Amino acid sequence: MEKLALLLGLLVMVYNVLYGFRLKRAIPGGVMGERGGQMLGLIVFFALAYLVVLILTWNEPSSLLLFLLSLILLLGAVFVYMVLRLVDAIVASL
Repeated sequence: MEKLALLLGLLVMVYNVLYGFRLKRAIPGGVMGERGGQMLGLIVFFALAYLVVLILTWNEPSSLLLFLLSLILLLGAVFVYMVLRLVDAIVASL
């Protein structure tokens, strides 16, 4: 169960990276463009961190701590997706 949640979180983060690159092209320059680039950099960093956590914990036995970690990471990936959708809606309204 933990591995599935970690893998699902990684897949959502990969989608978030692709969504972030598409959104970055749609954001005009200036402050929005600068902050968008910083946000995209953090999203890429966290996506790589999800991959590292998945690799490091792949052979670990199931435990409550690993379950909580995978749940937190999955919900974090969903949160990033929701933030990207919010930014996309804000940019579309400009």
